[in-house]
Amino acid sequence: MLDSSSKNSGTKSVTLIARNTSVQGKVNFSGYLNIEGSVIGDIAADEGAKSEVAILEQGVVEGQVQAPRVIVNGRVSGDIYASDQLYIAAKAVVEGSVHYRLIEMEKGAQISGNMVHRSGPSKDSKPSSGITEAMDNGVNKVLANT
Repeated sequence: MLDSSSKNSGTKSVTLIARNTSVQGKVNFSGYLNIEGSVIGDIAADEGAKSEVAILEQGVVEGQVQAPRVIVNGRVSGDIYASDQLYIAAKAVVEGSVHYRLIEMEKGAQISGNMVHRSGPSKDSKPSSGITEAMDNGVNKVLANT
């Protein structure tokens, strides 16, 4: 049996909402959240956490997304609030406003809404090691590297 003393405090948890999985309601998380299924409801990272949400190619979110780092390569119907970095990949479709400090957008991505820059320094402006892997190889490599 595992107890709290056996956890490694230096690791971040990875949560996967897999294909053919649908979640309804508000989702709160810390660490990494990878979405290949659908979420109907708002998504929010815990306050103060250096968290990342990735909506992968088959992923669908109907609701607001709020996290320090947000990666979109699927579909989002709702506003996105990325307090640190927002990465919009080539197959992304966003129907809503995006609020960001830093943004990277690939050719082919679609945003139907306002783009709102948020000024101010970030505590950690280094790109996540999971961004490229999540976009290029899907969630399997991200999970393998954690």
